[in-house]
Amino acid sequence: MDQKVQEQEEELDEKQLQEKMRYEKIQQEIQESQDRSTETLQKMKLTFQTIDDVQEQARSTVDNIDNFQKTFSVTMDKLLESIGKSLISNSIRASEHNPKTALELTINEAKQLITKNTVILCGSGLSQASGIPTSKEQNGVWIQGECNYPLSKLKTKDFLVDYPEIYWEWHKQFKKLAEDKIPNAGHLAIKNFKEKNKDALIVNLSIDNLLVSIFESEEINYGYNKQIYEINGNIKYMRCLYECTFQEAELMTVYDIPDLELNEIPKCPICGSKGRPHLLLLDDEILDENCRITEIQELSKKYDTIIVIGSTLQTHFAKTMVCEFIKKKATIIEINPEPVIEVGNTFWLIGKSEEILPELLD
Repeated sequence: MDQKVQEQEEELDEKQLQEKMRYEKIQQEIQESQDRSTETLQKMKLTFQTIDDVQEQARSTVDNIDNFQKTFSVTMDKLLESIGKSLISNSIRASEHNPKTALELTINEAKQLITKNTVILCGSGLSQASGIPTSKEQNGVWIQGECNYPLSKLKTKDFLVDYPEIYWEWHKQFKKLAEDKIPNAGHLAIKNFKEKNKDALIVNLSIDNLLVSIFESEEINYGYNKQIYEINGNIKYMRCLYECTFQEAELMTVYDIPDLELNEIPKCPICGSKGRPHLLLLDDEILDENCRITEIQELSKKYDTIIVIGSTLQTHFAKTMVCEFIKKKATIIEINPEPVIEVGNTFWLIGKSEEILPELLD
């Protein structure tokens, strides 16, 4: 009997131990589950914080984008306005935003507008009456035998270097043409005006030497007339193709062109290299050393009147100079059969310069 009781007690103890072990296991699982839950909650908290941060950054980014768009829009509006004003201020033609203001006057009316502070800008049309055709008259082409050479290509340094024989043949023909001509009444009127108005500024775009030939031969350097600024050079002279004597802030050395009838390409008398014309070719850079550009620009600021003669203002310099007078609302008198300046304080004298200038500048 006692043995049976003892067995029962042992069996009970074993069951209790098993129950205890299951209980402890359950507790451990619960604890682990709680730990995982706590960890998960912590991670979720961090995730939510990250989401909040991302949302805040997104809101900040959106705000920044909005601000950028507003700033960009304002900046672009100002830029476009500036570009528009710049295009208008650098235009001689009328447009929707830059209406035509030029008026046609009689010679007597225009005469009243001329002051002592007058710039005279002379184009190739001034020499037309002397028998020298303009590029427009030649339809922009030089015809040599069966070949047609566009002047826009021929009058470039690239063409001179690549086809020197062809270029110098054109130069020879033009130089001979100019040498056979005499100044007309328009040239003489400008000379007389300059003699009476020493402060008048004469700027010549023509290369034919006709205007320079009637002025005193006083020169700053050989080939550079003291009284006339020759922007595009002079058909009479040449320089070294490689500017072997070039010195900054010094006028380029020029030489007389040798006899082109010998059909030889001129050479620099200093270094023996190929020569080039003392002309501002279309792909040349305008420098103080070849045309005193800065001096002209500074001087012209002091003038309140400009007379533009026989120019279509196709070159950058000529157009820019006229636009500067338009900007400062100075008086512009244009003498042309077909005027090109439509804006600014501009007055047209439509006709031939050799007929208008003697009366206008008297």
